[in-house]
Amino acid sequence: MNEKYDLAFSIGQACACSTTLRAARLQFASFPFDWLSRASLKERVAVLVQRFDHWLDKDDFIYEGINPENGMGTFLNRRTGFKHLHDFADGPIEQSHAEVVAKYARREKRLLGLIAKSNRVLVVYLDRARPGGNPRPTTDEIIKARDDIAAAFPNATFDMIHFIMDRDIPYDKRIVTNPAEGVTEIRFDYHNDMTDVSHTLTSKALLALGISVKDYRTDEERKAHKLRNQMKKYGVETRWGLFWAKLRAKVPFLRGRSNITPVNGEQ
Repeated sequence: MNEKYDLAFSIGQACACSTTLRAARLQFASFPFDWLSRASLKERVAVLVQRFDHWLDKDDFIYEGINPENGMGTFLNRRTGFKHLHDFADGPIEQSHAEVVAKYARREKRLLGLIAKSNRVLVVYLDRARPGGNPRPTTDEIIKARDDIAAAFPNATFDMIHFIMDRDIPYDKRIVTNPAEGVTEIRFDYHNDMTDVSHTLTSKALLALGISVKDYRTDEERKAHKLRNQMKKYGVETRWGLFWAKLRAKVPFLRGRSNITPVNGEQ
């Protein structure tokens, strides 16, 4: 393809697609569909073209129990079909609904704002490898999804990539087809027993197409991203924690010491 886009974002499923885009350095910020499961492609497109209108109304949520993987509450939205596994605190939705709505409002504003400023946009949909997932969209449904998005946002040109899980096709024999203008399908075995999807393979498949996306972040956003990555690397949660972690790494006699208390008892 060798295409350069102003923006690329995941429309599903769940985190597998956005993680793939990030691994390929095609996504630089968080967007609304990154962590949401269950809803079909048709339902996802409907939420997008309606510009997220009333998609998080409190009365539409049904509590389904605790998520044993993270201790959060599991809530199904009967209006949109989305299942939220990582957003709400376990228990009555009132205790965390306002905070979740505020978080998603930032992501909605970011995505819609970037689309409005873009000339070329790439939308990616990735079938989960996990058994019992959503039914796979047909090629005609993928084409319609792309056409519906393009019609809703006529200022930009939209392309769409669909990853299709096929256990019989290894990565080096993957099949790449273009069933319609602006639509690409990539079919191969990207299953991973531990993580559901091998993001190493799916991101590699994207990079093999020669795709690139310009970095749309501001200088402030890039600095904040760099800071978060450094904190994650050193296993700390504050700037002071990062400062002392770096100091211990550089000064020999401080290495291995964890009882330094520089500010307010922080180690």
